[in-house]
Amino acid sequence: MALNNLLKKDLNFILFGGKGGVGKTTMAAASAIRFAQDQKTLIFTTDPAPSLADSFGQEIGNEPTAIKGVKNLFAMEIDAKKVLEEFKEEYGEDILDILQQGTYLADEETEEIFNLDIPGLDEVMGLKKITDFMESKEYQLYIVDTAPTGHTLRLLTLPELLDDWIKFLAKTRWRYHYIIERISGKEIIEKADEFLLEMKKTVKRVRNLLQDAQRTEFIVVTIPEAMGVRETEDLINDLQKFNIPSGHIIINNIFPNNDCQFCKARRKEQGKYIKEIKTLFPSFNISEVSLQTEEIREVKKLNQLTKILF
Repeated sequence: MALNNLLKKDLNFILFGGKGGVGKTTMAAASAIRFAQDQKTLIFTTDPAPSLADSFGQEIGNEPTAIKGVKNLFAMEIDAKKVLEEFKEEYGEDILDILQQGTYLADEETEEIFNLDIPGLDEVMGLKKITDFMESKEYQLYIVDTAPTGHTLRLLTLPELLDDWIKFLAKTRWRYHYIIERISGKEIIEKADEFLLEMKKTVKRVRNLLQDAQRTEFIVVTIPEAMGVRETEDLINDLQKFNIPSGHIIINNIFPNNDCQFCKARRKEQGKYIKEIKTLFPSFNISEVSLQTEEIREVKKLNQLTKILF
């Protein structure tokens, strides 16, 4: 199958994405088993409704958990909201200092702004946690089972979102520094300034990682239906817009070609969508996976899918 091509690349970061219900968690889990044969692998999920634990048939927490029966494979379900709370605990005072010192707002008003539920910020923190793990270099390969397409697109825009957020805080901080320097005659560096510098480095790190074709690959998972084709087209257009490398599509749940009249009819219907995907994306490596007779759960059945994919 086409995924064999990825074994020849020296990748550090692989993302699986697609619309909900197409089987991307199962594909990510089965692929992780194969990659773990060659290197120490950590598979994450950023899905608000994680299902990695169901796929592997074991409990998986907010810290890396060894997958039973698979050497070198670890899994982790990131609770993005919990990570955001940890972030606020660690940096909350710094952000409040920036807002309070650089604006004319009252303390209670800046606290109210700080406590607002900013769309996407929890996902920013989830992605930051992934890159923090990558900085530790404890694992050789990191695989991300992303949330359904809408959330994934937000994930891809996060570097820009976070960059704008930091620019706003930096501009606010500049006003404070200007006043202090005019009064004292000297430049001062405080903890809040160190925080902004650290966040700028995080944004640069995330953006560089997502756009690095030598280290990163985004694998699109879809099904041969009209809605699947449209969402795949939208997703790949956005990947190209944000310069995120992607050259693989997995078409899942294809009806087998056998004597069953119902299967034949469905397969014929699916055939036109498979052809459309191949026409739309001629340069992509495409893997076709037949509809399985049983739900693919736990390592034994995932291993069977691994053999199909690779």
